[in-house]
Order: sequence, then C-alpha cells, then structure tokens
Amino acid sequence: MAVARSLGDVMDEDNDPDEHQIHVFAQDFGFKFEEIIEESRLWTHRGIRGSFEELFYHLNANTGDGGIDLVVLGTCEVDLRYFHGRFVDAWDRRDEEHKFKIACIVHNVEDIGWQSDIPHWARRGAIRLLPIADHVAHSFQDKFAALADSPDPTVYTAGYQHIPIDVHVPILDVQSLPMKQNPRHLSKAVIQGTLTSDRRDYRRIFKELIASLHENPSAWGYHPLESRASFVPNYDSLAPPFELLLVGAGSIDIPEELAYVVSIHHDLTYKEFYALVANADVVVPAFADFGYFAAQASSTVALATELNVPLLVTARHRTKYGYIDDARAVVTRPAAMSEVQALRALRTGDAGPFLASDPAEVGVKMSEVPGVRAAVERMMREGWVRERREWMEWREEVWRRNRVVVDKILRDLP
Repeated sequence: MAVARSLGDVMDEDNDPDEHQIHVFAQDFGFKFEEIIEESRLWTHRGIRGSFEELFYHLNANTGDGGIDLVVLGTCEVDLRYFHGRFVDAWDRRDEEHKFKIACIVHNVEDIGWQSDIPHWARRGAIRLLPIADHVAHSFQDKFAALADSPDPTVYTAGYQHIPIDVHVPILDVQSLPMKQNPRHLSKAVIQGTLTSDRRDYRRIFKELIASLHENPSAWGYHPLESRASFVPNYDSLAPPFELLLVGAGSIDIPEELAYVVSIHHDLTYKEFYALVANADVVVPAFADFGYFAAQASSTVALATELNVPLLVTARHRTKYGYIDDARAVVTRPAAMSEVQALRALRTGDAGPFLASDPAEVGVKMSEVPGVRAAVERMMREGWVRERREWMEWREEVWRRNRVVVDKILRDLP
C-alpha cells in the first residue's frame, strides 16, 4: 500500500486529480491493517475494492478508454507466477492503443520461479520493476545485463537491458507515534522477523548477551546470577533493566538465563505491533543470512525507520540498502564490534571494555586495530537518540524520491 500512497500523492498534483482512480484488488487484510490504511491515508482516489480474482473481470470489462491501464503487483514473485496466463489473455484482448503496463514490486532476485515470464512482457515494453531496496535493484540490473549479453537469441532479443528498474521504499506515514522523553537510557531493543535461526542470528545474540551479563550484570540493569537459574532485574539500577523484544511469527527457545531479559511477541494487530516497536530504543537487524545484503530485502529496515526507531547497522548495511545511508536513520557500529557490544556501550556511555578487549587473543587490543577506535568514537558521539524533526526530514526525502519514481510510471517514462 506504500505505492498506493505515492500514486495518490502524485495524482493530487495533477491539473485534474478527479480523473484518476486507484483500485485495490487483494484478499482481506489481516491483523486489522485496514485501520492503518485509514489513519495513514494510504488509499486516496478510491475506486473498486475487490478480491484479486475480481481484478481480471474489471481488466476485461473495459478494454478501451477509461479502463485499467496500470497494474501494480505487490509481490511479483507470487502474483505474476500464478496469474501470468490470465494477464496475457487480458492484454491480448486490447488494441494497441489500450494496452496496460505491469509494475512489479520485487523483494528477492533469487526467487526465480516467475522470472521466465519476464521476456514476454519485456518484448512488449509492458513491464518495469520496483525493488524495495537499492541492493535488490543493483542485483536485478546486474542479472539483466548478463542476460542481455547472452549469445542465445531467445534471451538477448528480450531487451533485458531496457527494462526500467526503480527503487520504491515501502515506508508508511504511521500516525500517533509516541513522544519519547529525553534524556533516557537505552533499555529496549527489538529483533523483528520470523523466529527461526536461519533468518535472524538469535543463538549468537543470546550467547553474547549471556556472556556480557556474566561479565557485568549491572551494566544491563541485572543482579549477578549467583545460584539462580536466570538473571533477575535490578529495579534499583540507575537505568531501567535492558529488555530484548523478539517480534515475529514462529517460536524459538529462550535460554533460561535470559528468561527476564528476552520476551516474544506475536499475533498482534498492526496497531499493537507498531506501538510495541515504536516504544523501543533501537532495532537490531541481526541477519543470519547475508543474502539480505545481496539478493533479498528485509522489511525490518523500512519498519524501524517508519516508526522513528534507529537501526543498529554496519557501514555495509547502510550502503547496500542505500536509502538508510544517513545518520538520521541509523546507528552505525564498526563491523568489528558486535551488536551486543555496541548496545552495552551505547547503554552505559562507555565503550572502554570493548576497546580494551582482545577477542582474538593475539595480543592486540581492539583500540589498537587501525580505524576501530575512530569508528567507535564516531558511534558514541552520534549516539542513538534521534529527534522527531530529523526523522520527518529524512522520511520526506524518501517520500519525495518515491513520488519521482511513481510520476515516471504514470507518465510511462523509462
């Protein structure tokens, strides 16, 4: 629905905005997402609301002036794979002056089940891609460039190099975000995503968090373990006890030592989900699969930033996703400093224990490794608190770029 919002914004700027309509064909929204659609005005210029199946009736009901001339597929990896034949039939029914175009929102270049259908649409100049992050766009561009160089005429004649590819970032204008008091201590971090270790590196995070709690429980707002099975919060601590919130579908075993530190949250409405994450201090991506930096985009990145919660990332993460390569949206840790080490330093305001450490046991402190001290000092100097004004300025820039992309689509420009 982020594209629907951009479409509506661009249509508003037209000399005759009432000429335009946006139809939505989808199954019923889950977890009360319709509340978000209303509050965030994601769907303006309202036309028909129907099921995906009804789309084809309306595509074919009017094949001339005033008919549907643009189809935006929210998950092209699924939608085009299953409905390619029906789209072809609908397209072929129209004369040359009334053909429709397909804009494919794509998430993963390695999801190839639908990609054999691309040449059909590319030969007709009827398809363009809307990746949700920069690195996915670059991966598709590289792939299409290689296909364009193929010696096989059935491949190189498809015109892969001429398929338009533009990033559209799915960041919503979520309403009623909490006003957070400053100054405050970093006390809540979120890992969002499916609760399986092949998606997020939960086991490593748990292991490092347990080790850090043993080393200095007071830094996290907990009592020493002593004879207990679990670290117990110290509510007399200067800072509230640290909490790690796992938000997503599925289940995962939490080590007993972390019973009071880690909690799992699922089956929330979108409002509850947004409120939970928005009240956190930082989002930790904790990717277990580095494909998230090459082939696939994570929705966690857009989620955090639309809720005014900075992401704890490396420079690699910033540059790969592109739109978050901005200190207003992220906290940048050196790659040599793990998420747990960074959280402790940011929480306590003291990176000394990390800089004095020698995790490789080679006789060289981290402070002596070229570049590391400067990167840590920069992270500490920039901090983790971002002002509401900074967030709005940054998001407005993202939305402006989104509108430029959508304007190109509506004008059928490459």
